[in-house]
Amino acid sequence: MIVKSREQPTEKILVFPSTKQDLAAIKEHGERFGDVVARLIRERKEKDFVAHLLEVAREGDFVEMDSDDEYRKIRDGVKKTASRHRKTSSSIH
Repeated sequence: MIVKSREQPTEKILVFPSTKQDLAAIKEHGERFGDVVARLIRERKEKDFVAHLLEVAREGDFVEMDSDDEYRKIRDGVKKTASRHRKTSSSIH
């Protein structure tokens, strides 16, 4: 996947020949080495974010939302609005 960016590459990064070979092996058609590095960074950030979410889900201290009055009022308002919207949109053809 080619990353479209308004930035122009201006930096050089020195890598070992074996690292360049590894990058070439995972490079997709039309990618530059900078694109490969950007993709790997993006994938790592996504992986780290998912790991963080899983850790929060596993170790987090959560409060049941239904016991919160403010949340219940908001939820009920959204349900009413959605119900009215469904009724209105179903009669429009």
